[in-house]
Amino acid sequence: MTTPHQPSPGSVETATCVLAGALTRALQEDGDAFGVSRSLGAWGDRTGGLAAVRVLGADVLTPFVLTGRPLPAEDAALVRTAVRAHPAPRHQPLEAALWGARDAALVRALAALGVDGADWEGLAPASPSPDGLAADWMSLTAVLVPLASAAHPFTDTALRTQLAGRRLDLSRGLVRALLRRDLLSAARMARWLVLDASATVPDLVGPALEHLATLGADDPRVQLEVAVARRLTARARC
Repeated sequence: MTTPHQPSPGSVETATCVLAGALTRALQEDGDAFGVSRSLGAWGDRTGGLAAVRVLGADVLTPFVLTGRPLPAEDAALVRTAVRAHPAPRHQPLEAALWGARDAALVRALAALGVDGADWEGLAPASPSPDGLAADWMSLTAVLVPLASAAHPFTDTALRTQLAGRRLDLSRGLVRALLRRDLLSAARMARWLVLDASATVPDLVGPALEHLATLGADDPRVQLEVAVARRLTARARC
C-alpha cells in the first residue's frame, strides 16, 4: 500500500516528483511549449534528475506521444544519457523481465517520435511478447502495476489483445487498490483499463479518476497517471 511521505531534499524522489508535475501540466495544457530538459532545470545535470527519467520510463515522452508535440533533440539526448547512466539490471531475472518490458515500451515510444533507440547502451534486452498472463486477477494486478509506463498507444499488440479479454479482472484490481487507498496502484490500473477505451469501458473508471485526482492532489505521481489515463481515453474515443 502506498504510504504518503515527504521525499528527502536532493533525492531521486524529489526529482521524480518535479518531473512528474511538469509532465502532468504538459498533458493538461494543449499548445504550450514543453521540454523535459527545461522542466528538470538544474536537476537535468544531476544524478537524481537522470534517475528520475529512468524511474518514469516511457512516461517522460507522454507529452509528445499523446499531444502531438515534436520531441526536441535535447530531450531525446537526455533520455539516452539517463539510460546510459542508469542501465537496467541484468542478473536478477524478475527485475530483468520488468525492465525488459519497460524499456521495450520506451523504445516503441521513441520510434513513434522518430528516434531509433533500439541499440542504446543501458537498455534491458527486450522481453518476448507474453504467451499468457496470470490467471487470477490479483496476480495480474501485481504484474501490471509496475508496468504502467508501458500503457501507451504503442503498447505491445499481443499484450493489448490479451488484456482486452481481462477487463473485469482489471476492474477488480482497480477497485481493490481504491479500497486499500493505494492511490498510485489504482491510478495505474485505471490507465490500463482506458488504454483501449470505448463505449464498453466500465462506468467506474470515470468516477475513479475523479476520485483519484482529488485524493491524490498532493502526489505528483498519482496526478501524472490520472493525466495520462484521461489523455488515453480522449485519444481512443476520437
